[in-house]
Amino acid sequence: MNLLKYEKYYWNRGIKLIAGIDEAGRGPLAGPVVAASVIIDNEFDLTDINDSKKLSPKKREKLYHKIIQNAIDVSIGIAHEYEIDKLNILNATFLAMKRAVGNMKKRPEQLLIDGPHTDIKLIPVKNIISGDSKSASIAAASIIAKVTRDSIMKEYDKIYTRYNFKQHKGYGTKMHIENLIEYKASPIHRKSFKIVKSNMPTISYYIENNLFTEVGSNYIGANYIRNQYSVINKNIQLEQLDDVVDYLLIKNDEHLFLKIITLYNGEKFSLGNIAISEIEQYLIHLEDYLIKKELKKDFIFNVISIEFIKNKKPIINIIHSDIAH
Repeated sequence: MNLLKYEKYYWNRGIKLIAGIDEAGRGPLAGPVVAASVIIDNEFDLTDINDSKKLSPKKREKLYHKIIQNAIDVSIGIAHEYEIDKLNILNATFLAMKRAVGNMKKRPEQLLIDGPHTDIKLIPVKNIISGDSKSASIAAASIIAKVTRDSIMKEYDKIYTRYNFKQHKGYGTKMHIENLIEYKASPIHRKSFKIVKSNMPTISYYIENNLFTEVGSNYIGANYIRNQYSVINKNIQLEQLDDVVDYLLIKNDEHLFLKIITLYNGEKFSLGNIAISEIEQYLIHLEDYLIKKELKKDFIFNVISIEFIKNKKPIINIIHSDIAH
């Protein structure tokens, strides 16, 4: 199969910026759908480039970095689980694809999209069934989308440890369904699936199982992952202050510590203290923590409250924020 057949057709007509688009994550019970858009040129090394589903995780990871380093442009677009539930998976996939195209530094002149249809109208589109095995641009996009989504699910696994997301990536495996039934659905599960909807937790479930501290902490952590933060560590013990900080996160080389306090029905819940005082002492000990871990010592420390109210969305507030240099 000539993987540059479609690209050459347009190159020969003077169209140079041809973006291949593909997605990953239409079928899982949890997590986002991720689309990628990739522009290559006729000098791009096609060695091992193929449909991501036909490649081992190790090979995909290696090719991911190769594509990032050598493609003319690469971008991603994400539609999260709440958007999937609101729009349905097809329209959420279209949304992720539009975001991927919109996030490109170079505006494509032509799109090659995996699958029979899409709803992008402002740029010419060629839909290609099984495009990830017929077009190098689409195959490259499939690799970027798959590796990106797998990475997101590995981050979620650090927060929602009971579901083994790093192993099944949210797909409906026997293990995943068993965990879903035993531990109920998490906020990143897609309620549009019957098996998820029938296993949604209730406030009574949280009360009976003493879960408010965990649920509040997890909910906030997941919000930051949606905003492209990565989890370095969680449940950080500050023995000198007899307290626990929920997370150390990183994004764009910026470190962020989160202390989370959960509220329900007038009660407060936390992994450590429910009242924060002597902020300067926290900053000193958190800086010491970074130094011991040989990490950059500049950081932000946020104290966040999350209040659960029956039949309403949780209310989230940053109640304290400090930047330490």
